[in-house]
Amino acid sequence: MERSDCMEKMVAAGIVAEYNPFHNGHAYQIETTRAAGATHIVAVLSGNFVQRGGPACAPKSVRANAAIACGADLVLELPLPYAMATAERFAAGAVGLLGALGCVDVISFGSECGDLALLAKAAEAICSPYCSDYTKNLLESGVTYARARQKAVEQLYGQQIAEVLSSPNNTLAVEYLRQIALQKLRIAPFTVTRGGARHDSGKADGKTASAALLRNLLDLEGIESIAPYVPAPALQIYRAAAAAGRMPFDSHSLNTAVLAHLRMMEKDAFSRLPDISSEGLDNRLHDAVRSSVSLDDLLARTKTKRYTLARIRRLVWHAFLGTDAALMRLPPPYIRVLAFNRRGMELLSAADQTASLPISHSLAKLEAHDDVCARFAQLEARAADLYALGLPGVLPCGSDYTQKISVHG
Repeated sequence: MERSDCMEKMVAAGIVAEYNPFHNGHAYQIETTRAAGATHIVAVLSGNFVQRGGPACAPKSVRANAAIACGADLVLELPLPYAMATAERFAAGAVGLLGALGCVDVISFGSECGDLALLAKAAEAICSPYCSDYTKNLLESGVTYARARQKAVEQLYGQQIAEVLSSPNNTLAVEYLRQIALQKLRIAPFTVTRGGARHDSGKADGKTASAALLRNLLDLEGIESIAPYVPAPALQIYRAAAAAGRMPFDSHSLNTAVLAHLRMMEKDAFSRLPDISSEGLDNRLHDAVRSSVSLDDLLARTKTKRYTLARIRRLVWHAFLGTDAALMRLPPPYIRVLAFNRRGMELLSAADQTASLPISHSLAKLEAHDDVCARFAQLEARAADLYALGLPGVLPCGSDYTQKISVHG
């Protein structure tokens, strides 16, 4: 990997992550970023629900602690409306939080191609109004938005740039670059070439395994089955969490409750779901709910060439959690701290002078700041209450308000 000039003078690097769960590949990114010159690392972490649509394998507090134990200095929560959203929205919220902190110099991200210049060309291409118009025309053929956009880029800018958008980490990298430009942030990019097991691969590669494989192992065989693929400090935290009944989340525990909630929804409520659009997906989802006998059945009935499984899953879980579609159109209203160490405390001290949003570990304090903060905080608290029903040791309501901040040495 080439050393980036911007990294030589960098102080703080931001990493956007889910750590679902934290594994050796994540540790490598942190180590590589720090070796390239980062003195402080802040991770923006998805909360209890993640981008692919659905609950994380462990609570955000457990995953935040694992991140700090394995090299991060400060962990911030990516609010639910961005954490469980399209790649574009996910990147917009995460980059916005790093920008709002005011003391982040660099964003570090993984990519399959490892070529910043090529990623930048792809970001420039998708920002073009010509690409936007072309994409809209291609959507009429019934393909997904991602496929339509890739075809548009290929037609307008060539196969090499379009090929960048065929890989998931490249796509997120391009979205980060696009958001830096759109939000006019002075944050420099730094990419770590992704190696080892491929994204969502069902096979391990030495001591590297995809998060999807690790989640499957957790479901089927428990904590010890992932030991070869996660750093020792993370494994210790996972073992303690499992002993306390805090992980792993039972991926099937809420499925019947989700379907029950959807069955009780009025037809017009489907049209008000986040990211439902006006393409008839609301009617399709409503009709599928009436005839489905399980959540998996519902997803299979609703998915089409145009509507991806991830999009349907996000819609279903947003319906269950009661996410207000209006929140999806608002920028992050606050910066919530999940965990930090001594260097993280130094970052927070710097942010006291530079941040453009209120900062706190206390959800109650953030909720009291203004009406918008209250709406976001109440959604997070409700999501935590419902998520807690799927843990081995079920928690009572209000856990997101009472969760203690993790301060590491």
